Amino acid sequence: MTQPIEPPPPATVGTQPQSAHEVNGLVGTHLRDFLAAKGHVNQDHEFFTVTDLKAAPYYFSASQEALLKSAIADLDTALDAVDLTFISQIVGM
Repeated sequence: MTQPIEPPPPATVGTQPQSAHEVNGLVGTHLRDFLAAKGHVNQDHEFFTVTDLKAAPYYFSASQEALLKSAIADLDTALDAVDLTFISQIVGM
């Protein structure tokens, strides 16, 4: 009777990249995701700037509206402050 051969355990545990290609892929993905999130937050900020969330169909209270708009505005401002020089070069924009 033969015993099944078990494969050896992986050389590393987790997401430690094994090559330059993997590093580039991971970093590129993260930076593209960051730029996409930055765009979504900016789009939300522009929408909230001209939208009354207290009116139909939203019916937020004044304090809820202020909280939401303030959070998005502050986040948009912070993301706009990020220097995109190297990020743009890395993702090939």
